[in-house]
Amino acid sequence: MNVHSKFADKICSTFSQSDCNNVLESNAAKLWGVLGWSEVGLGYFFSNVLMIVFLPQLIPLMALINIFTLPYSFWSIWYQKLKAKQWCPLCLIVQVLLWGILIVDVIFGYLQLPGGIELQNTIVVGCIYILLIFTFNLLVPKLSEGNQVEQLRQEINSIKTNEIVFLTLLKNEPYYGLDKSTSNIILGNHDGKILITVFTNPHCDPCARMHARIEELLKQNDELCIQYIFGSFHESLNSSNKFLIAIYQHYNMDETEKIYSEWFTKGKHEKELFFKKYLVNFENEKTETEFKKHELWKLNSMITSTPTIFVNGHKLPYNYKIEDFAFFSEL
Repeated sequence: MNVHSKFADKICSTFSQSDCNNVLESNAAKLWGVLGWSEVGLGYFFSNVLMIVFLPQLIPLMALINIFTLPYSFWSIWYQKLKAKQWCPLCLIVQVLLWGILIVDVIFGYLQLPGGIELQNTIVVGCIYILLIFTFNLLVPKLSEGNQVEQLRQEINSIKTNEIVFLTLLKNEPYYGLDKSTSNIILGNHDGKILITVFTNPHCDPCARMHARIEELLKQNDELCIQYIFGSFHESLNSSNKFLIAIYQHYNMDETEKIYSEWFTKGKHEKELFFKKYLVNFENEKTETEFKKHELWKLNSMITSTPTIFVNGHKLPYNYKIEDFAFFSEL
């Protein structure tokens, strides 16, 4: 059914010449080329369970129907041995179950002659089997597609978190001469071996969303060094850059992170009121020096879009996002 399972894989590897996929994906794995035998079997056994639990009076009829399924076991074993030349342990387990049901029916006396079975019950049982078999044939492929997508996502993530793969892609990206001296606005671990630089505009909404993502990232990985470079692209907004720089210089790290979060959440829309709430002097030499460093880098890099992410001076590869660094501690 194309559903990945470690337990099923262990069963399928029981024999030296066994491959469930080769058998289950062969042309003979579908009845009339439409109904998959796996889905037919699932519908059949699920129907039996439902009727045993909720309609036990139908068990004699189920026992009779089970007899008509037994020829399938001979065909299945013949096909695996002579045609596919591969054994499917899961398929063999199904055949054992069919014969096991027969033995139970005989021991407990469930088998009855057809004359003792009512037509109404026959119709009910037939409808249950048909309904569930067709339901599983429609439903399982959809579930299988979802499982395959999830499996593919996990495989891609395992490749993306491979440091060799990432470094190869990273070194193919342009280098922008960034290091920890480019900006002193650093969150997270100052001694972290991975320097993630965020070129951000204090007044853009995507930058605000990026800041929230960075906050979550630092909760998952406190080994990262997150560096901010502020750039507003308009002189009238330079005061916001200076204000955020002064906040960092004036407050401790916890307070700075709290104020930054508040700024990107709502403060950026009413900056003058926010300036009054947190009275810091951002017209001083220390703040001006830091501000000019940001402006100089912006001018030299010619980057005009925010937010832009860099890793150890290189632009973040296209196929990666900031959340991927929850799995990296060093490069």
